[in-house]
Amino acid sequence: MMKKFVLSLLLCLGVFELWAQQVDTVTVFSWSMQTEVKNVVILPANYDSYTELPVLYLLHGYTGNHGTWLSIQPQLPELATHYGMIIVCPNGRNAWYWDSPVNPHMKYETFVAEELVEYIDSHYKTKPYPSGRAITGFSM
Repeated sequence: MMKKFVLSLLLCLGVFELWAQQVDTVTVFSWSMQTEVKNVVILPANYDSYTELPVLYLLHGYTGNHGTWLSIQPQLPELATHYGMIIVCPNGRNAWYWDSPVNPHMKYETFVAEELVEYIDSHYKTKPYPSGRAITGFSM
């Protein structure tokens, strides 16, 4: 009886693990800034069943970082599953997401619009064209 219970419990845990949303922090090297940038990537629970997914890029506000959106909207993983999308939250380091004409280490417009999109499209099952992407944020 105990063997059946343990086996049933392990099977249930395995099934739930297969369907759990995946939240990862990935580090992407920025060639334009010559530095690594951390990003949160949220995959829907049924990620493996898709061939292509749209991507939503969420930009944090001033004094935030790549983890800010998850702390103010902890339901993002469930929303990624509900809407069948990948959510990416880059670390903009209070740089206003633009390319500084003065500081070569502040090229966050290039990073988000080009380097990060290229990385996400090459490492995940995305819709790798402009109509498969959206970007939004707050404050900064």
